[in-house]
Amino acid sequence: MTTEEKLAQALRTIADRAEDRDVLPSVMAKRRRRVRRRAKGALAAACAAGLGWGVLVAWPAAPGAVGTAKPGRNAVERVWPQAVFTMPGHFRPLAAISATEVLVWAEPGALEVYDAGSRRSRMVAAPAQAPQHLAVDRERVLWLADGVAWVAPLRTSGQARKVGSIPGENVDRIALAGQDVVWSAPLDGVWRMRIGGGAPERVAASKGLQLVEWPWATDEPLDVRTNPTRVVNLQTGKTIKIHPAAGVEGLRCGPTWCAGTRGEDAIVQRSDGSWNRVRQGLRGYPYQDRFFAGSGEIYDARSDTTVTFEGAKLPSAGRQWSTGSGVIFWTQGGGVRVVNLAAVP
Repeated sequence: MTTEEKLAQALRTIADRAEDRDVLPSVMAKRRRRVRRRAKGALAAACAAGLGWGVLVAWPAAPGAVGTAKPGRNAVERVWPQAVFTMPGHFRPLAAISATEVLVWAEPGALEVYDAGSRRSRMVAAPAQAPQHLAVDRERVLWLADGVAWVAPLRTSGQARKVGSIPGENVDRIALAGQDVVWSAPLDGVWRMRIGGGAPERVAASKGLQLVEWPWATDEPLDVRTNPTRVVNLQTGKTIKIHPAAGVEGLRCGPTWCAGTRGEDAIVQRSDGSWNRVRQGLRGYPYQDRFFAGSGEIYDARSDTTVTFEGAKLPSAGRQWSTGSGVIFWTQGGGVRVVNLAAVP
């Protein structure tokens, strides 16, 4: 493939991925302008250094309203009752923290932790700028805004602290890894920096890889129809080769499970190709190498269980549900109905 073909492919990938993101209405126009601007920047960067493209991870949209209905036999409320709850309507779930806690964005502009058990929330931080990327564990939240990484504790009243500048505009995934912040950009490998500050450095043996969920990374192709070849544990060096099932394209894989397409069908398969099934509308990487969501369904590959949720059942145009990291949600009865996948045993 020529350099010109690679650049054209990279820009097509930016467009494909940007269209697949949910965006908060209040920042939609600004984010679209940034995506277009960064696409142009990616072209220049690829010409200069072969780094490929950069894309902004947008936030979950305010989902469409859904009326209450008696859940069906396979409804998530019946199968995983401990994972479903309703929070006040001014919250937007961003990420699962624990079986009861979810990181949320609270209007008009704050990060909070909402506890489904106590039905209360607590303030974490009020960022001066809306985060562009987010990562969370049980103790901290990390976010990226205008090229600067910030961290704040979840369980104490500590203040948000600047970690440092993350170089370049191609960053598309970040994670917490012990005392490090790690991030990746297409074709540029996985990088790390101490949360206490310091110089960025490339993670050993990560060139050409992108984060899936730390410590796993994959050689994700620029072309969304092309399959990767391996998933690598960047802590141990363990490499898992990916074997696409016959006719499957566009696989996106964790260490055990992948999703892709075959013709008009969505396919879930094992990374070694030994098992594959048609699953309605599922796509993208698995959450915790286990869960896939799409078309009003959640599929748990570990237990081979499919559940449905009400958030996609209105006969109106457009998608009626949204996702964050480990959360699926929609508005219902004036509140926000949430499925917290961290609560599924």
